[in-house]
Amino acid sequence: MRVLYIGGSGNISWRCVSASLELGHEVWVLNRGSSDPKRRLLPDMVRRLQGDIRKPELVNEAIGNAKFDSVVDFTCYSPEHAHAALRLFKGRTHQFIFISSTASYQKPTLKLPYTEETPLSNPYWLYARNKAECERIFLTAFSDDGFPVTIVRPGHTYDTIVPVAVGNGDWTIPARLLGGKPIPLHGDGSTLWTLTHSVDFAGALARLISRPDALGQSFHITSDEWLTWRQITEILAHALGAPSPCFVCVPTSEIYKRNRWLGQTILGHKSWCDIYDNTKIKAFVPGWRARVSYTDGIRKTLQWFDQDPARKFTDLEMDKFLDRLCIDFR
Repeated sequence: MRVLYIGGSGNISWRCVSASLELGHEVWVLNRGSSDPKRRLLPDMVRRLQGDIRKPELVNEAIGNAKFDSVVDFTCYSPEHAHAALRLFKGRTHQFIFISSTASYQKPTLKLPYTEETPLSNPYWLYARNKAECERIFLTAFSDDGFPVTIVRPGHTYDTIVPVAVGNGDWTIPARLLGGKPIPLHGDGSTLWTLTHSVDFAGALARLISRPDALGQSFHITSDEWLTWRQITEILAHALGAPSPCFVCVPTSEIYKRNRWLGQTILGHKSWCDIYDNTKIKAFVPGWRARVSYTDGIRKTLQWFDQDPARKFTDLEMDKFLDRLCIDFR
């Protein structure tokens, strides 16, 4: 089984590469060869292709005449990217797995749990709307031309990032917790949220590869564990050995008003209860279920940060912004 991953060294994709190798796949990875310390080194068994997916002529040159049983694209974020992928991989693969996002599900949330049939409609977050449009483009190509797409929607999946209520997933919030600084929450922090370790996500995705019955299908892959943002932050603090968090509740509208980029991720996703029905993926991958609890998973993440001090990057501008929020709403 020959599989090409586009990406392959990131927060989710590296675990998928590893899961494919464990299943005996011949794994190829196409990426730019970044030495970013926040990314994992590829296993020696992987066949590496260096190239920028945004430069199709160079990708064509790197791939040559190679064809694949499956291509898994972690780097498609816009309609333009989707159209480029169609041009690049039509006739080159028996299956194209587009990594979409559960953020595209309908907001306001009208019915829980989310299923794969939940409408895709998120007026608050451009990222989510772009992912939904990419899905439409690929499914139209499947319907009109037989392009062999499978859509996979991760939820909030972590491994080399730290899940936080208000922030960007780097070391900024852990540093605040260790320093005893106040931690802002959107709303009152009681929103139920699902966090999925990338090991669990990868275990399901790898078994969808080269499944003819998965073509034209959409799947989300998430944990079945639900926690509030207060609980998530308290578990993080405990794993760090930090004091109990001092929370400051901030209206989501105020975060959005003061920081549009950060506010979109909250107004368009984190402020809504995030609960999933995983019946479909469990039917396609018998025996699979998410097994890594957040309590165990975040300890693995902190171990990853501890292995290299360069990973413990604190965003000073973000830290100042969080300080101002806490001062204004304490």
